[in-house]
Amino acid sequence: MALSKSMHARNRYKDKPPDFAYLASKYPDFQQHVQINLNGRVSLNFKDPEAVRALTCTLLREDFGLSIDIPLERLIPTVPLRLNYIHWVEDLIGHQDSDRSTLRRGIDIGTGASCIYPLLGTTLNGWYFLATEVDDMCFNYAKKNVEQNNLSDLIKVVKVPQKTLLMDALKEESEIIYDFCMCNPPFFANQLEAKGVNSRNPRRPPPSSVNTGGITEIMAEGGELEFVKRIIHDSLQLQKRLRWYSCMLGKKCSLAPLKEELRIQGVPKVTYTEFCQGRTMRWALAWSFYDDVTVPVSRDLPLASLNSSTWWVLVGHK
Repeated sequence: MALSKSMHARNRYKDKPPDFAYLASKYPDFQQHVQINLNGRVSLNFKDPEAVRALTCTLLREDFGLSIDIPLERLIPTVPLRLNYIHWVEDLIGHQDSDRSTLRRGIDIGTGASCIYPLLGTTLNGWYFLATEVDDMCFNYAKKNVEQNNLSDLIKVVKVPQKTLLMDALKEESEIIYDFCMCNPPFFANQLEAKGVNSRNPRRPPPSSVNTGGITEIMAEGGELEFVKRIIHDSLQLQKRLRWYSCMLGKKCSLAPLKEELRIQGVPKVTYTEFCQGRTMRWALAWSFYDDVTVPVSRDLPLASLNSSTWWVLVGHK
């Protein structure tokens, strides 16, 4: 089964999807969640959060040498989607064309229990991360995941107060210029949105997997739109403290008003893209106050490009 052709060109899963049978034979924790049909086809029950967690943990272990723990009560990240975002950030900061010996510094706003962006960015590229988190459980798990992978020298996990984005988090690091920030904002403004009421394009099929996540991970006042506007507000004050500001959006309808907000505020460099794995679509937005940055071409994907045959359609998490 082919993965979506719209995945990032450098995404390791673009042309080589995971071999569930092989992974099951190698990892007993994953094997117990595997189902085999009469035709011998291996599959997972993506309605089962334990199965989804097992897949994520197994892929990180097999393909990146990372060992993590994730509580079922918090968001379970999907590896290919997170990898797309990492590769796009590489494009933003010119990582492929730059001196690899130069230490790149990033900020992950709301790193989550998995701490997946810092773990992937550090493992793949040797980046340094400041990872912030407001939730006690997520903070404790993130810190543990960093420590058990011996990456504490490159990933600093900090507990911050509610509603802290960039300004407060950077108070103690006033001399450091960061190359980028990343963020998965809480998508929803209320319980109705979180349950899928009036929050999806009616032409899109519903997600096929269970959704997990703590309140601070999935809901915020005003939803992702207002959350990102607050990041924009912080960026207007911080300006060149970061070379690129970025976020990943769960709703396409958030993209236009955010681009308009950046235009109104006179932000000189703006770009966006779409990440698509089957039924799971995300939109990423980035902006910069630097004149010398190279701006990747913005990319839109037609809705028809959704590939319902890919196995990643089953993963509908944030």
